[in-house]
Amino acid sequence: MSNEIRFGLIGAGTMGMEHIFNVAAAPGAVISALADPHSPSIDHAIAAIDGPVAIYGEHRAMLASGDCDAVIVASPNMTHTEILLDIFEADLHVLVEKPLCTTLADCRRVVEASAAHRGVAWMGLEYRYMPPVAKLIEMVDEGAVGDVRMVAIREHRFPFLEKVDDWNRFNINTGGTLVEKCCHFFDLMNRIIGERPTRVFASGGQDVNHLDEVYDGRPSDILDNAFVVIDYPSGRRAALDLCMFADATHNQEEVSVVGD
Repeated sequence: MSNEIRFGLIGAGTMGMEHIFNVAAAPGAVISALADPHSPSIDHAIAAIDGPVAIYGEHRAMLASGDCDAVIVASPNMTHTEILLDIFEADLHVLVEKPLCTTLADCRRVVEASAAHRGVAWMGLEYRYMPPVAKLIEMVDEGAVGDVRMVAIREHRFPFLEKVDDWNRFNINTGGTLVEKCCHFFDLMNRIIGERPTRVFASGGQDVNHLDEVYDGRPSDILDNAFVVIDYPSGRRAALDLCMFADATHNQEEVSVVGD
């Protein structure tokens, strides 16, 4: 048996391309198959892959092909539930891009189904593994700030990128801005504090971006800014300050942890 791990990629858009480069940097790993109904995305992905790759128009054919040992799901958020359930049936390892699903009900369906799945099922909340954040977590775990009392994350950045068929302009497809964009920030807060939230306060709006965006008669409804405050059982708290019309900001993201 070869030691090479063959990854099938479902979704060859912006995030799919990032995973292609990540796999290329990992010794013993290759992208062996692509599944995406959007031909321009497939063409772009093929050009970035060094070696042969099987092409499929939809994911079920790829899962049944025997062309991969593990699967990366980087398709639009609203497709994750159906795709993950099919992957569990195929009994393949899977890494799914965040967010897991767009609704709590679908998240529960997937988590329940994963319990009978023999392979690895992992949601890609990768911020905790970025070198500066990993170092911050290490320092906090070692007691650098003492007893953690407050975690604050600030992201002031450019607007959402354009995606195929403008799917990311609608809450029903993304789960909403605070799910689509910010779930790994909430994961960081929970990881650093080491607890699960008891209360969440949030206020957001669509104040600058997307105000004149209409697609097939439907106006975009995603938020472009928000504040979120989270309380934890111990009295610790965390806060998020998000603005997506701050293109000229000096530091796009800042993470602060304060203890006693």
